Amino acid sequence: MNLHTKVHPNDLRQAINLYECCFSCLNRARMEMYRENLDESERWMIEFQRCKKELDQLMERKKLKDRMESLVKELQEQGYNVEIITRKGRGLHAN
Repeated sequence: MNLHTKVHPNDLRQAINLYECCFSCLNRARMEMYRENLDESERWMIEFQRCKKELDQLMERKKLKDRMESLVKELQEQGYNVEIITRKGRGLHAN
């Protein structure tokens, strides 16, 4: 998996760690299955799901950031001053 394109550069180290965690958990779950230790295998599958969920969240955050950057670019191309809109929007949330 090419994580460089799927997560924000600031999240890359964490994404790599989570990806490695997912891989390791699956290997451990399989190893425990071979040993016929179903409870321990299930524990590793739960840990895999936790790591996978966090990795998915990082990828989703990148998609959202990319959409926001695209929207800002579009608005700027249409002549809107996004900086003013941002300041006014923050003022609305302060109340």
